[in-house]
Amino acid sequence: MGKLLALPLLAVLLMMTGCMDVNDNEETSHNEDTLNGNTMDSYNEKPLEGQVGYVRYKKDQLDQDVEKKRNIQINREQMSDMISRMILRYDGFEDVATLVTDYEVLVAYQKPTDMDPKLAADMVQKTAYSMVPSFYRVYTSDKQSAFGDIQSVSTSTVYDEQYREVIDSIINKMKKAPQGKVKQNDDQMGTHGKMTNQG
Repeated sequence: MGKLLALPLLAVLLMMTGCMDVNDNEETSHNEDTLNGNTMDSYNEKPLEGQVGYVRYKKDQLDQDVEKKRNIQINREQMSDMISRMILRYDGFEDVATLVTDYEVLVAYQKPTDMDPKLAADMVQKTAYSMVPSFYRVYTSDKQSAFGDIQSVSTSTVYDEQYREVIDSIINKMKKAPQGKVKQNDDQMGTHGKMTNQG
């Protein structure tokens, strides 16, 4: 009887140990990008709904060589969702499609009928710029065909064959529509958005 009871207890203990290892591994991988120090100066482990985001680093806590090579990562789906929702808050805008790539934001929209096309483009462009990192470029179009163009690459990845050529082709078409007043010097962006060294 004692042997029969010992086997299930051993199995439960082994399962608990395995779960603890998984939790330890998850915490280790989470903490690899979080600095040791005050709890108040780290990421909020389980942020409450509506809680602010807060992180504090001192420069000497970061490996500067690693930081220079670190890619800034954003959730492109969430970013495109936020941009579209913000534009739809403006009176008269009824239809907006936004595509966020690795270095560009492409926005197709139906402008209000009584609004100047340049003013509409300016509002859309500035809204998108206000929500993305400064190395992004924003392209807008009020042409109906732009909706189909953007949707045609909505399931693409940046690693797809001919991805870059397709995006560049769409951008060239969108540039024929009003673009807003924010000046974009694409020549300074280097290869597909990467800043070139200015000597």
